[in-house]
Amino acid sequence: MIDTPEEILQKQREILLAKTATERFTIGMETIRFGRQIIEDSIRQKHPDISESELKVAVFRRCYENSFPPEELDLILRSMRRYYSIKSGK
Repeated sequence: MIDTPEEILQKQREILLAKTATERFTIGMETIRFGRQIIEDSIRQKHPDISESELKVAVFRRCYENSFPPEELDLILRSMRRYYSIKSGK
């Protein structure tokens, strides 16, 4: 849904394009970081005792659950859990 008037969108584009490539990159990275934080916070709100490794798995699921067929997603999530369990020595 886009509810912003076209002239405002155009002004936003002009402002963004007036920035250097480094500034645009930084804005993009901050936007991604902010989005990830929102996802993490919503997962922690529902699961306050979630471990850091399970949080990473849950974030991946939330971000990519529509990008992979269910079987492939399950394989990736199992692999992530194995990786984090080996990494933590459990």
